[in-house]
Parts: sequence; structure tokens; C-alpha cells
Amino acid sequence: MGRPRVRNRILDAARDLLQEEGLSGLTTRAVALHAGVTEASLFNNFGDKTGLLQALINEALPEQTTLVTQINDDISDVELWLLNVFEAAITYFERILPIAASSLTGNQITVPEDRVNGFYTPRQLLVEQLKKLKSNHRIGKNVTPELTAIMLMGAAMHTAMTRLSLGNSDINDKVSGKQLAQSLGITQG
Repeated sequence: MGRPRVRNRILDAARDLLQEEGLSGLTTRAVALHAGVTEASLFNNFGDKTGLLQALINEALPEQTTLVTQINDDISDVELWLLNVFEAAITYFERILPIAASSLTGNQITVPEDRVNGFYTPRQLLVEQLKKLKSNHRIGKNVTPELTAIMLMGAAMHTAMTRLSLGNSDINDKVSGKQLAQSLGITQG
């Protein structure tokens, strides 16, 4: 098992290289060199490049931090909260989809040990927030938090994919928090 400081240096180096050179510059050799460690140290900490990419997505990208912050943010206005989560999720997916796609091209996919019951962290957090809203009677009793989270995150992922592939989306800035909440069945009329 790797040491936390070395692991963090490697993640910082990977994030920097991704920012500076894009995905093509993110080789294990380049990351190790940028971090000032050996490639063997990188492999000891992450197993392989796929493990590094998964850790980068889950631990080091600011887009995930922003999304998690939005999910955990004040929910005094449910519709505004939903819209902010949706917009942060689109940005998150625009950033991680190209990275995730590169790790899916290999023959073997490594499942992170810290993944909870098959969920990725932001979706699981969203489910928990929706459950709280439901238990506090702030959203309808007919709302299924798990399905609502899947629909919201799925719509964000689809929007991000459309933007990445076509440069635009039919959603853009047309959606209001009220429309989003109504479409998800959270509010009426």
C-alpha cells in the first residue's frame, strides 16, 4: 500500500498534467516524472493507469468537489437547489466523461473499493439529500429518491455528452428550477 503524501503528489501531478496537456499527456511515466516518483511508486499506489484515472476523478478534480458542495448546500429553496445541482452535474460530467471513456477502452475495469453499493459518490449523496427532503415533507411522498437521482444525473450526463460531441445542447440555459422540479415529479403544476 502506498503512502498518503506520495499518493497526493501523484494525484496533484496527474491533475496538473491533465490541465496542461490534456488526456494524451497523462501517461504513467509523465505523471511519475512530474510527481518526482518512480513509475513503480505510481503502480503501488493506484495499481494501473485506470486506477489512477479513477482516483483522479473521485479525489482530485475540482468539479466533483463543486458538485458535492452543491448537493450538500442549503436547501431553503428546493427548486433553486435542484437547478444548481443539475448545472454542477453537467459541468462534472463534461470534465469526467472524456477521462472515464479512456479508462473504459481497456479489457479490465477496476472497481474502486470505496464505491458504495455500485453508486458513485455524488449520486449517493444526492439520494441521501432527497431522502431527507422527503422525510421532512419538503418533497412529495410519491418521490422515489433513488430514481429521482438517477434521472437528474442521467439528464446531466446526457446534456454533457451532447455538449461534448456537438458543442451545444438543446437544454442550455432554457431550464428553470421550477421546470426541473416539475419534470422530476418533485413539485406540482
